[in-house]
Amino acid sequence: MAEYILSKSTYIRGLQCYKSLYLNRFRPYLRDKITEEQLAKFARGHAVGKVAQQLFPGGITMSRPGKSSALKTAQLITEGCPVMYEPCFISNQVIVALDILVNQPDGRYAYEVKSSKALSSVYYNDAFLQYHIIRDSGLKPDKFFLVHRNAEIDLSDSAEIENMFVFTDVSAECESQETIVQGNIDQMLNVLTRDKSPDIQPGKHCMSPYPCDFRGVCWKKISHSEQEMLMGNQ
Repeated sequence: MAEYILSKSTYIRGLQCYKSLYLNRFRPYLRDKITEEQLAKFARGHAVGKVAQQLFPGGITMSRPGKSSALKTAQLITEGCPVMYEPCFISNQVIVALDILVNQPDGRYAYEVKSSKALSSVYYNDAFLQYHIIRDSGLKPDKFFLVHRNAEIDLSDSAEIENMFVFTDVSAECESQETIVQGNIDQMLNVLTRDKSPDIQPGKHCMSPYPCDFRGVCWKKISHSEQEMLMGNQ
């Protein structure tokens, strides 16, 4: 099985900024310190993902994403495993770990769970990449769903699990984005073969869709007023 260079998170990073992508791989020690808010967000996402597994109980959980996990995933798929949590796929030098894969009566359904109460363009791009890599690795999902929290229902023991989440079928969109996703992958892999980071100046992309964690490096030589403008605090 081929090695991998990109992941879901680095692909999303690359869509935001090639310089951030390059620094993340070759100069990770330059990243800004992670905040308590970010740590809480990661923990919340993990907790919601665990709750969502109750929608399809009794599944097998894959180990940490990597080559061994991808090989185990392929084996379980061949054996017809009904439900898998965090199945791993590697193709095109990209690794992805899906939240839930279910063997439904009419095919394999993929579910990617988000802890937010609405879907953003980032989540769609996440789904597009995963669909592409899963399909390219040999398994074409018959359906791909983005799953997010229902804003009207709290996550609690008193609520019905089915009512806690909203399912959005993005299969058609995923299929329509195949060529674009592969083009993005090719561009990012090319960037990572260069001898130095791309010369990209600070701009609005530094804060969208997420605040970049290399601002401490890239923003060193711009004034405080320019930084405030980029952060939208004019």
